Amino acid sequence: MLTVYRVVLPALLWTLTIWRAPSTLGGSRPARYLWGFIASMAVVVSTIHPEVERFVRVCTGSPDVVILLKHLFGLAAYYFTLEYVIAVHGRRPRRKTAERLRIVLLVAAALALTALFVLCFEHDPGVEARMVTDAHLGDPSVKLYEGIVYAYLGSSTALSAKLFWSNRRSVPRGLLRAGLLSMAAGCGVGFVYTLYRVCFLAGRERSPSSEGAPVDLPSQYLPVAAIFLVVVGLALSPLLTAVRYVEDQWALWRLYPLWSDLMEAAPTVAFGPRVGRARDLFTLGDRTLDVAHRAFEIRDAALVLRDRAIATGAGRSDTADAPHDDVDARARTEAAWLFAALHPDRRAGAADTLPGPPGARTPGEEVAWLLKVAAAYTPLRAGARTSAS
Repeated sequence: MLTVYRVVLPALLWTLTIWRAPSTLGGSRPARYLWGFIASMAVVVSTIHPEVERFVRVCTGSPDVVILLKHLFGLAAYYFTLEYVIAVHGRRPRRKTAERLRIVLLVAAALALTALFVLCFEHDPGVEARMVTDAHLGDPSVKLYEGIVYAYLGSSTALSAKLFWSNRRSVPRGLLRAGLLSMAAGCGVGFVYTLYRVCFLAGRERSPSSEGAPVDLPSQYLPVAAIFLVVVGLALSPLLTAVRYVEDQWALWRLYPLWSDLMEAAPTVAFGPRVGRARDLFTLGDRTLDVAHRAFEIRDAALVLRDRAIATGAGRSDTADAPHDDVDARARTEAAWLFAALHPDRRAGAADTLPGPPGARTPGEEVAWLLKVAAAYTPLRAGARTSAS
C-alpha cells in the first residue's frame, strides 16, 4: 500500500476536517456538504492503515468489519460530493423530491450493505480485511455487495464529474477554475476506477487464480489519484484567499508611507485609525476593502492639497498628464508634486505644476495607480530623511 495513502492523505484530510469544523456549524448548506465529504473521506482513507484495522478488530471482535465501515463512509462521501456540486454549481432549482430520493437511495444502499455483510458474508480471520470481498468473489452475496458499492460510486462520480465540467465556464479563469477542473478530473478518475474494478472482478470470476487474490496496482493508484485531485481542487480556493491576503498586505505596506504623511497634512479627510506599519501586517481577515479604503483616503487627501494649492496660488492648475504619454512618468510627476506639497521647505520648481484631476477609474485601477505613485514617492521621502539626519 502506498505511503501517501496510509499517512499523507489521512493526515491532510483530518487536518481539513478539524480546520473547517468551526465554520461549518454556522455555515451555508454547501459548506456543510463539503465538510461532510471531507470528514467521511478522512474516515475512509484512515481505515486503510493496518494500525486502524487492528484497532477496529480488537474493539469489535470482527476480523473484517473495517471494510464495512470503509464502504459505508464511502457511500456517505459520494452522497456529500454529489449534494455539494448540485448546491454550488447546479443550474436548476433544488427539488425536495429529488433530495429525498437521494437520501432514500443512500439509506437503502447502506442498509443493504450492512445486512449482506452481517448475515451473508463468510468472515475468515485468515484473510486480510481489505481482501475479504476479492477472496470470496464467487459468493452471490459478495457479488451483490460489490454491485451496490460500484453502482453507487459509478453513478455519483460520473454525475459529479459532468456537473463540475459543464459549469467550468461560469467560473472566472485562475485558481478557482483550476480547482473546479481538478475536482472534475478527480471525479472522472473515480469513475474510471469504478469501471476498472468492475472489469477486473468480472475477469477474476471468469478466470479465478489458485494463488489467492493478488493486489493489482491500478486498484491502489486510481483511488489515490482521485482523492488527491479532489483534495487539490478543494485546497485551491483557500490558496486563492491566502494569495489575495498576501497581495493586499503587500499593497498596504507599499501605500503606508504616503498614507501616513497625508494623514498629518490633511486632517479634514476621514482617515482610518492610525496603526504602525509593522503592526498593520498582523491584521487578519479580508483586507481587500482596507486596500480600497486606503487608496481612496490617499486620493481624497491629494485632492485637498491640490485645491489648497490652487486657492493659495502655490501652483498652476495645469494638466501634468498631457506632456507625458508614459504612465510611470505621470506617476513620478504626481509623486514629486505630493512630496513638494508635504515638504514645503524642499520644494522644487517642478512642483509648481499641479497634477491634473484624476480621471474616472475603477477601484482596482485607482489602487494600481496609487501603488505606482507610492513607489515613486517612497525614495523621495527616504532621501529627505537621510539628508535631514
